[in-house]
Amino acid sequence: MSAEERREQIIQSARRIFQRSGLAGARTRDLAAEAGVNEALLYRHFDSKEALFEAAVATPLEEAVTKLVQLSGAPPTEFDESGELMHQRTYQFTYDLLGAMEEIAPLLGIVLFGESEHATEYFRRRIEPTLKQIQGVVEANLPAWPHRTFDARLIVEFLMGMAWFTTLSQRLGGHERDRSEVADAIAAMILEGLRAHDPGPAES
Repeated sequence: MSAEERREQIIQSARRIFQRSGLAGARTRDLAAEAGVNEALLYRHFDSKEALFEAAVATPLEEAVTKLVQLSGAPPTEFDESGELMHQRTYQFTYDLLGAMEEIAPLLGIVLFGESEHATEYFRRRIEPTLKQIQGVVEANLPAWPHRTFDARLIVEFLMGMAWFTTLSQRLGGHERDRSEVADAIAAMILEGLRAHDPGPAES
């Protein structure tokens, strides 16, 4: 197993421990045992339990955003009058984001609603850059489709919040939904709300 594969194995195993015990209750020996490694090897990959927790929360989200930038970071070469391409791009990112949230939604709650000083520091260092990346993709695509004037940052926050709470509702409330259908519905709601509509002929 390569070092990268081992690191990913440790992260995936750690999520199970953190979800059961939280950050404070998780012990390094339990984290190591869950991953099938010793504590010395655990510390080769992560300086501390806190560093492992951060990676367990941030990695899926950052991977989804990296994929978004690769697929949609540049606007299409032709104007998307129908909005079909924007729907496809928004759908794909929402689908990937929901997948990331399935892995990290409870852990994200632990870190953001835990000790306030740590939560603020974590948000600014790990979450804020991710939000700015998504906002950058939204803004890069603005010239490519007909839309109303809107606050790109607010739309990013809206999408993140919907994905997070939808996942929590499914996991904690038992409201099972098909991820593809949810992603399509969210993409449609966002784009239809933002699309510039022809007001039609004025009344005489």
